[in-house]
Amino acid sequence: MSTSYSTLVAPKGTSGAIANLVSYTLLDIATVLDDAQLILFQYLRCREMRQEYVFSIPVGVSFVPLPANFLDPIGTIYVPTQNHRMTRKDESWIVRNRMYNDTTGTLLTVNPLTTTLGSSLVSVNFLSHGFNQGSRFYMSGATAVNGITPNGTFPIVAITDANDFVIDCSVLGATASASGSGGGSSISYVCDNIQQGTPQHWAIWGEQMQFDWAANLFLNCSLLFFQQPLPLSLTNQTNFATNRYANLLRTACKAAAADFMKDETEYQKQVQVLQGQIMRVSQQDDLQYRGMEIQTETPGT
Repeated sequence: MSTSYSTLVAPKGTSGAIANLVSYTLLDIATVLDDAQLILFQYLRCREMRQEYVFSIPVGVSFVPLPANFLDPIGTIYVPTQNHRMTRKDESWIVRNRMYNDTTGTLLTVNPLTTTLGSSLVSVNFLSHGFNQGSRFYMSGATAVNGITPNGTFPIVAITDANDFVIDCSVLGATASASGSGGGSSISYVCDNIQQGTPQHWAIWGEQMQFDWAANLFLNCSLLFFQQPLPLSLTNQTNFATNRYANLLRTACKAAAADFMKDETEYQKQVQVLQGQIMRVSQQDDLQYRGMEIQTETPGT
């Protein structure tokens, strides 16, 4: 039996309602339903959750954000115009194998630092800097700019253009009290500039896909991944879970309701039932591969 958001949050006595499923009316139904979806998508991976993320890596870029509601990657990143695949490595491998060039000097522009109200990001004006995203930029001698004194080492998180880039000063624990420029006229720097090349490997941290090189060419890429659907709400009444896997969603709701009522025994029981149901769904989902020629991906190679 399929269901919907309105059915699940309906009063006790309504068929399919959470309050009816657990025979208890004193529940924060909306919270229980939100928690139930989180429980369900911790475990469920099915065909409706498979998506393709199409993205670009501009020249000088060494990381890109993950798509919304990202759960897990599937296979490798593919660059179609080059028929090139980037294999996934662990985080420490990417960090150890990135290569850098050191440059030192003095920022020649007076007041080269620009802040934005409420942000810890600082824009740096540096004519023909030649730096790449993901580099490490050290400054000394800067004066305070709207509540931020950016002396120290900071990551370059964005390249605005040939003369400007952005550093993340969140390590200082301060945000700008206003928008504007400053920093004085005596700022020295040291930059470990990540080298450009063709990315061969990638890893995930900081909700970003991080590459072993800053790209030396503009690359269009794609990655298959598992995506969590938008949560159910008044404006999003149904999704594939309510239509195809209503039994799983109901079990997840029972588990979340038991957790809400601090019934640990019932919670563990329902989670175990849910895991068994998901295992059967996975077995059914695997039937789609019958007769298919499988391209094996070896993680970590």
